[in-house]
Amino acid sequence: MLDEAGLAYEIYSNIKPNPTIENVQTGVAAFKASEADYIIAIGGGSSMDTSKAIGVIITNPEFEDVRSLEGVAPTKNPSVPIIAVPTTAGTAAEVTINYVITDVEKKRKFVCVDTHDIPVVAVVDPEMMSSMPKGLTAATGMDALTHAIEGYTTKGAWEMTDMFNLKAIEVIARSLRDAVENKPEGREGMALGQYLTGMGFSNCGLGIVHSMAHGLGALYDTPHGVANAIILPTVMEYNALYRDQV
Repeated sequence: MLDEAGLAYEIYSNIKPNPTIENVQTGVAAFKASEADYIIAIGGGSSMDTSKAIGVIITNPEFEDVRSLEGVAPTKNPSVPIIAVPTTAGTAAEVTINYVITDVEKKRKFVCVDTHDIPVVAVVDPEMMSSMPKGLTAATGMDALTHAIEGYTTKGAWEMTDMFNLKAIEVIARSLRDAVENKPEGREGMALGQYLTGMGFSNCGLGIVHSMAHGLGALYDTPHGVANAIILPTVMEYNALYRDQV
């Protein structure tokens, strides 16, 4: 499509499933060398998270030490314009204020929260997700379900986020199995469900499933959705046991 429109571009694909500081740094260098005006982030959460970090650093060069972006970084300028095209149905990174980077040296993941990193356009097309294998479809789908459940049960939840997250649980519950079987209605439902919960948890936060999943991902390079799926049942039991004490 870019060729047909006569738009010049360069491809940067040095991105791991759990993107690293090095992936971001080489991406920043590639963006500068290309003299590009914007980023088209095509892929799953890893591609979009890397693009967010690159875009923020380009417009806020004082944060070129990627670790300085951890937490709520006081960036001043919006990211380079990002057009996000998700090819998985799990992270909702195309509509969130978050991105996660792995510090390989310290064997940890860190979360960056910044309203300046939200893509300017999100192209959520279920057909872009139709080539996902069953395992990846299931894993990313469990990430979306975990977002919705944790977004609904977290202390930061409120009426607006409940609206998004409850609906997302409903849509994901009826769609995930069909998506794994690559049925069009399942793909469409998961594309919508993960998008809904992204708008929910961006405004209320998540819980200990995600904090523990990040540890697994950093230490063992575990796929994020798989880590969530492993931990979610135990955390739900824990939350139910202690809900009256919180």
